[in-house]
Amino acid sequence: MHLPKSDDMTERERFLCVIRGQRPDRMPFWYGGPRDSTFAAWRLQGLTDDLVDGWGDFVSEEGFRGIGKLDFEPLPRFEEVILEEIGNERTWIDHYGVKRVDAIQQPTTGFATRRYLEFPVRDRETFLEYKKRYDPATPERYEPVPGESDRETANPDGYRISQGSSHWRTQIEACNNGDQPVSITVPGLWWTLRDWCGFEGLCVMCADEPELVLDMMTFWTDFLIAVLDEPLSYIHVDHVMMNEDMAYKTAAMLSPAMMHEFMLPNYLRLREFFRSKGVYAVLMDSDGYCGQVIDVFYPTTIDGICPMEIAANNDPEVYLRQNPGLVVFGGIDKRELQTTKERTRAEVVRRYRLAREFPNYVPMVDHGVPPDVPLRNFLYMVELIQGFAQGESLDEFEPPARLEARLGPIKEMFNPLAAYAAAYGR
Repeated sequence: MHLPKSDDMTERERFLCVIRGQRPDRMPFWYGGPRDSTFAAWRLQGLTDDLVDGWGDFVSEEGFRGIGKLDFEPLPRFEEVILEEIGNERTWIDHYGVKRVDAIQQPTTGFATRRYLEFPVRDRETFLEYKKRYDPATPERYEPVPGESDRETANPDGYRISQGSSHWRTQIEACNNGDQPVSITVPGLWWTLRDWCGFEGLCVMCADEPELVLDMMTFWTDFLIAVLDEPLSYIHVDHVMMNEDMAYKTAAMLSPAMMHEFMLPNYLRLREFFRSKGVYAVLMDSDGYCGQVIDVFYPTTIDGICPMEIAANNDPEVYLRQNPGLVVFGGIDKRELQTTKERTRAEVVRRYRLAREFPNYVPMVDHGVPPDVPLRNFLYMVELIQGFAQGESLDEFEPPARLEARLGPIKEMFNPLAAYAAAYGR
């Protein structure tokens, strides 16, 4: 029922070709991840539970192998405390010690909406107390705890609750000898300090207490190296993804001068550490406009960036031409997928025409796939990517619609206003 995959290369070999800017036997089958609310919407558009459960096989998507449990959160965790519930809104303290307000029933599960009220790190004194929860030697950072991913939580969609189910030592042979690329995702510097201080609090600190910001980022870099040193000494990791999410729609969240002052020295240390462990590529995950971020961090500390959101004034072609060798994942504008198959095709063709010129660019949806993308448009995109990845003509190839043929009838299309009204009563 699916397009056959070429057997000339393993998924790992294919990934490494992309990282090195070399031509693989074909481009990877990567599409972008639907969220829980997206699958819920798609069930009403003919997607069966069996197809959801076997989604990766259904769309023939390639993936990455993790190395087991790595817990980068505060340990012990803060006790969750519900302070107030009014209607569908909950005020509570989460396991990071943050006071926040969430919708109890989320309008679009997987795209959590929340408001932050108070954060645990406000000055040097509170930082020194908070960092006591970040001992890299804590066994629970690596040892799976039975039932921890199923523990009760006030978090409306279980965000940051799931933990790995195996110790990295049990994964050494499978990772080192497997056919999939091995990847780890690491909470970055800006990302982590924002969790501790809040966005506004961190911005104020950058201006008023720069030495404290630098000390916190240096501490976090030391912590990451300590946590990862032993696992990466035994497991060959191909790819490290640094989570940062440090940009708005038109600019970064901190100035390039502040990136140079606070982040770049520590990123240089991290890059040196990862290289010493044989890591092939370090990519940064940053939503928003990436231009300033790339200017500061590439090529000295990162090899590439994703997800390359088009709505945030990004143009993959501009970045690829201005930065030889830059690895880019993403760039298929999700807004085009929300419309017609004709516009979906035009968007995928546009991005794949660029990928034919730059083998270090893999087009895929430019962030999580939202529920207002119709299922049939998404599957049409999947089959287009499969054909183009294997060299089909960008001008003439038309998918056979094998995937759509397996769907049931459409009962209801997603209505974002109805979802919002159901959650908030307005």
